[in-house]
Amino acid sequence: MKFEQYCQDARDFVNEIAVELGEPANKGQAERIMTSVLHTVREVLSPEESLHFIAQLPMMMKGIYVDGWRLETQNRIRSMNEFIECLILQSPRTALNDFGNGEKAETNARAVLRVLSRHVATGEVKDIVSQFPVELADLWRNETEATERAQTK
Repeated sequence: MKFEQYCQDARDFVNEIAVELGEPANKGQAERIMTSVLHTVREVLSPEESLHFIAQLPMMMKGIYVDGWRLETQNRIRSMNEFIECLILQSPRTALNDFGNGEKAETNARAVLRVLSRHVATGEVKDIVSQFPVELADLWRNETEATERAQTK
């Protein structure tokens, strides 16, 4: 097995998120925010779409995504308020620091989605966005469009 490579891929991913959050030295915060975003995204997607999504993630990120996952959940997130509430509930002890108010929560979620957009195929991101309610689709759609523009330059 390639455990060392998996660990390095995870470190690189977290480092990229920390930089995107504007806190390159705060890896712990980047990990918590990334985990909260991944766990919240899975509350929006169907289990089938989640499996397509995680197939493209680095091995350690797959483990983080599925940790504590309950497939029988029927109540999917449908609004920005629910999305932000779920982010905060993922790490209640550090939520104030990691997500602050709704604006900071949205900004931090967008930072993680920007990094994910660079690591997940554009077609898969479009499939994901198609499952997001309109109010939430802009969270990811705007990041995907920005990534596509940067890649074509």
